[in-house]
Amino acid sequence: MKSLLKTTVLFLLLSGTVMAQTDQAESNVLKALGDFKTAIVENDSDAATNLLADDALILESSGMETKEEYLSHHFHSDGKFLTAMNREILTQKVTTEGSTAWVSTVSTMKGTYSEREMDLTSLELAVLRKEGDNWKITAIHWSSR
Repeated sequence: MKSLLKTTVLFLLLSGTVMAQTDQAESNVLKALGDFKTAIVENDSDAATNLLADDALILESSGMETKEEYLSHHFHSDGKFLTAMNREILTQKVTTEGSTAWVSTVSTMKGTYSEREMDLTSLELAVLRKEGDNWKITAIHWSSR
């Protein structure tokens, strides 16, 4: 009976540790994504560079760009667009497995951009990889309707 009790206590302690580590990983992943969006809005290409993996791919507007292409092209217009929008997250799911994480997000975006009223449903899928102590975005796909 003592052996069963010890095994149960050990299991509960280990389960709690794993859950805490998972919660911390999810929190760090979401922080990296939030920091990336802040970098876009603030037009901070240095911060965005640090948050994107060297081999990152950005998919939007029916196209695919490398990190360098995105930072020299859509990055600046995305910042202007996001600044004009009010974003509300409707659903968000974070999954982590080891040093890989993916986040699927559905949100609404409302505002005026280029003198046009917009009311969009936005979909985002982000894949991140842990590099050292930091989570880096390896791929991100945005679409809206």
